[in-house]
Amino acid sequence: MLHRRWLAALFGLSFLAPHAAYADWDIPLVTTTDAKYYADPETKRSAVLPSVWILADYDQPQHAAGLEPNYLSVKVLSEADCGANKLRTVSLIYYSLAMGQGDALGYSTYATEWGSPIPRSPWAAVFGYLCPEK
Repeated sequence: MLHRRWLAALFGLSFLAPHAAYADWDIPLVTTTDAKYYADPETKRSAVLPSVWILADYDQPQHAAGLEPNYLSVKVLSEADCGANKLRTVSLIYYSLAMGQGDALGYSTYATEWGSPIPRSPWAAVFGYLCPEK
């Protein structure tokens, strides 16, 4: 089982270490029937490609291929191309407990392909948060 501090020390990834910039995750950006999605305004970056950390907090344990045990929350670094109306995931960190607590079970720093978020989905809300003029 991977631990957050061990990963940060091994890979020098400051985003895995506890950091004062993380929000208290108290106001959901969007709520679905099975999860709440929180945006951390402290990490919103309004550059050419704005990005923000999103915490997806699930009501029931989730499964990801190659990841054991199941996870209850995941932090997702999302990046937007506002001009092209596209969104992608840059990093993921899976947590054993709700609200980004417990052990960091695994992570990915592989950026996904750009895609258009499905209307009325949590990721459409993330895109709207990053690109409010769209």
